[in-house]
Amino acid sequence: MHKIEQNQGIAYLPPAKPSVYMKFTSLFIVPLLLLYFSAAGQITDTFSDGDFSQNPSWQGDVANFVVNTAGELQLMAPAAGSSTLAVGGFIADSAIWNLHFRLAFAPSAANLLRIYLLADQANLSAANGYFLEIGENGSLDALRFYRQDGTIKTLLATGQAGLVSTDPTDIQLRVKRSATGTWTIEAAVAGAPLQLQNVTLDATYGGGPDRFFGFYCLYSATRTDKFFFDDLSILADVPDLQAPVLQTAQAETATLVKAIFNEDLDPVTANDPANYSLSGGVGQPTTAMLDTDQRTVFLTLAAPLVTNTYTLQINGLKDLAGNTSALQSASFQFAQVETVAEFDLLINEIMADPTPAVGLPEVEWVEIYNRSDKTLELSNLRFDDGGTAQSLPAQTLLPQSYLVLATTANAAILKTYFPNVIGVSGFPSLNNDGDVLTLSTAAGLVIDRVTYSLDWHTETAKKNGGWTLERINPNSPCLGGENWQSAPAFPGGTPGTPNASLQTSPDQTAPQLLAAVPESATVIHLTFSEGLDQLTAENPGAYQLQPARAISSATLLSADRTMVTLQLAEPLQTGVVYTLQVNQMVEDCSGNMVDATGSVQIGLPEKPDFNDIVVNEILFNPASGGARFVEFYNRSQKIFNWSEFLLANDTSGLNLVSITVDRLFLPGEYAVFTALPGDILNRFDNVREEILYKNLLPSLDDDNDNLILFWRKIGQPILLVTALRYNSDWHNALLSSSEREGVALERISPEQPTNLASNWTSAARSSGGGAAGTPTQPNSQRITTANPTEDLVYLPINRLSPDNDGYEDFLDIRYTLPEAGFAATITIFDADGVPVKRLVRQQLIGSTGQLRWDGDSEDGNRARPGIYILYLELFSPGGEVKRVKKPFAVVSRF
Repeated sequence: MHKIEQNQGIAYLPPAKPSVYMKFTSLFIVPLLLLYFSAAGQITDTFSDGDFSQNPSWQGDVANFVVNTAGELQLMAPAAGSSTLAVGGFIADSAIWNLHFRLAFAPSAANLLRIYLLADQANLSAANGYFLEIGENGSLDALRFYRQDGTIKTLLATGQAGLVSTDPTDIQLRVKRSATGTWTIEAAVAGAPLQLQNVTLDATYGGGPDRFFGFYCLYSATRTDKFFFDDLSILADVPDLQAPVLQTAQAETATLVKAIFNEDLDPVTANDPANYSLSGGVGQPTTAMLDTDQRTVFLTLAAPLVTNTYTLQINGLKDLAGNTSALQSASFQFAQVETVAEFDLLINEIMADPTPAVGLPEVEWVEIYNRSDKTLELSNLRFDDGGTAQSLPAQTLLPQSYLVLATTANAAILKTYFPNVIGVSGFPSLNNDGDVLTLSTAAGLVIDRVTYSLDWHTETAKKNGGWTLERINPNSPCLGGENWQSAPAFPGGTPGTPNASLQTSPDQTAPQLLAAVPESATVIHLTFSEGLDQLTAENPGAYQLQPARAISSATLLSADRTMVTLQLAEPLQTGVVYTLQVNQMVEDCSGNMVDATGSVQIGLPEKPDFNDIVVNEILFNPASGGARFVEFYNRSQKIFNWSEFLLANDTSGLNLVSITVDRLFLPGEYAVFTALPGDILNRFDNVREEILYKNLLPSLDDDNDNLILFWRKIGQPILLVTALRYNSDWHNALLSSSEREGVALERISPEQPTNLASNWTSAARSSGGGAAGTPTQPNSQRITTANPTEDLVYLPINRLSPDNDGYEDFLDIRYTLPEAGFAATITIFDADGVPVKRLVRQQLIGSTGQLRWDGDSEDGNRARPGIYILYLELFSPGGEVKRVKKPFAVVSRF
């Protein structure tokens, strides 16, 4: 089973199974040795067939082991404890053991592995023989070689300190025993050249038939599936008749190439530069030097390599037995590492919540993507989530390539399923609901920063876990949540490969200035629609205030590139509305210039008086599945900051809700608050999104309730600004209860009292029969005309068409009396003198006021088109009677 692995970004292919050392295979062609193997036998198992019950047959705690999908023997125990597995056969006195084993944890005395090289029975714990032990307390774990006499264990030798102390521990092992009992143990981290661990003489127990090889695993509850084994071979040691084999070649630097062979070399031929040649015009190296491991040769080049694929050819090299190699070759890639710049490398995919799994391994990870045309070295970079920045391992990343970052333990799990995974020591735990992830250089230069949020998921069900967040377009690196979405397809993400959400269209959208809010008289915070280029955004000359105020500095906030802070040299003045303009020298990360047509108005927030702000429209009984909203109107000449206000309802105790929006409220402007802005945008026409704010509302009853607005600032008492106590009866009388659902109540005049029933009516339905309301826009039913006459009663418009289309839907009746204390009877008559509707019956009214007739008759039906008379009888406190008649028309527009 061939496996492709990565080393410094360059792929190589380990020796093919079943034998780790190819030279042994040729021995089968020698008849004498063929007879020897037939008699002596051998033990090999690559687990490629997915089975360990036969060919060969293993015994012991077989229920606690499996062959995984990667073709490895893996411990899979149900709980903490120990498990053994052994295989029997003929093991010669002179033999060679080869094994690849991996522990997905740092071994310890409580979680250790024993590899029984030679035992006289399958019950390994009571056998006579020899074993290697991996696992001890501390950080200097070494391969320790023991002789076992029944239950007595004697330490014979110890290998290199720290070799098997890492998390994970991934080791290629080779053990050789001579016929006289000399044990030679070699080992190395998988993929690296073997290194001598120790040489020991002990011939107490010999080989022969009915000998056993096996594993003893001791583990805690968290390590029950963390032991892996592969590529086992136990072969008789026979004379070396095979020439050395060139296994790999790779560039260490631009002028140094490393060649690795499968056995020890003769120094004379290995150090001869004439035995080597490189393609691409490089030719013969200037020097060749055999390393101390006797299998690695370092070649020094006269001219540096450039980014390319090269082939190394060797010829005439000998091993220590005198076998001479024929012409062989190995190819390798070299890439010139370049300096990383901002956005060369992106955080491209995030698995913050892998539980419950939907197809991917249940571990956290982050994918990075090299979007540049450079080859980058990762060891110069750091990764963090707001804590201590962790250095990335040494690894080159080629242009347009992907790499998954995870903890070292999780990386070992991911590698069995996906390519391009690397473990990062100290990799942080990712918050499910949001975090700030940063890639930076050792010097602190930010390469990419992503402030992700659970709300970035575009499918609600995927917020519960098991699905990644994918960056949509890497060509728009400064965009925030709008450039991310839930992974659209199974298995829940695309680690190490292009995103399923990938779009590569260029960013051609100009950034826009959305808002400006003063923090103080000399500090202003600006918010843009997308991230900005730092150099252009921090030019103070790019911003102008009218009336003029000098700007001393501009700072792009590092946590969010959409925000710029301006420091003023001259303070803003209270009561002055300023216009802030941004010129086109400001650009986003793609080079698009800011939209120069846009500007915002700002000023210093002030303390409100009662009714400076009024409720102008409210939807308290939304259509099924719809959202409630409340609209406010600034009827003053002051500027306010919404972050200083509270919403409340006092129906059952005081239910306070803070307004979390940090935005200014300018004179004559509207502001709408709702828990679901998307619903309001979908249901209503011409909504101004820039003044539609997401905020929770107090509970609002569908029939009658109240809404209160308070002002609150630290160090000052809370002030009541306005209070509305509404009733569904304020709707147009011609609308039935069911027809009122989804229809907003609109204020007719901002100057009339808030809780005057006649100052409210139903919003007009759109011509298409859609939602009824005008959030963020002037009310459909507004009337602002004052009474310009001396008449006791004034009709601004002497007609109505009661069809709730927003055009003359009701009769507006204004009155101005000479003194207080009048009582009135007000009646609507048709042209025949028949009373149609009594609006007021002998009722005390104020000296000024406003009434409304919706065109309904006493029986609830709609008045027919025609001429009508408004008849008023007014009774003064002194007994004087005044009678007024005003003709008007009920018309039909259809």
